[in-house]
Amino acid sequence: MKYTWKNENNTTIHYVRNIDGRIMGTIWQYIGNSFTWTSKIYIEEFPFTNNSEKYLGHYASQDSAKIAVENYWFQQELTLENKQ
Repeated sequence: MKYTWKNENNTTIHYVRNIDGRIMGTIWQYIGNSFTWTSKIYIEEFPFTNNSEKYLGHYASQDSAKIAVENYWFQQELTLENKQ
C-alpha cells in the first residue's frame, strides 16, 4: 500500500505517504459538530505556502471524506504531469 490513514486524535485523521511519511491530506471533524467532516489535500510544491492547502469539501460521513482525499491522489497519479 502506498498510503495509510493515521489518526492524530478522535477528530483528525491524516492521509500519509508510506515512502517518506509526508502528509498528503487530512480529514477532520469540528468539535461540537458530530456529523460534518471536512477534507483537504496538500499540494506538493516547494516552498510550501498557504496556497498549498486545497479544501475538497464537507461530507456527511468520515468514509466519504476519506474517499474524496483518496480519489484526488489516485487521479493525480494517473496524469502525465506527475509522472517522472
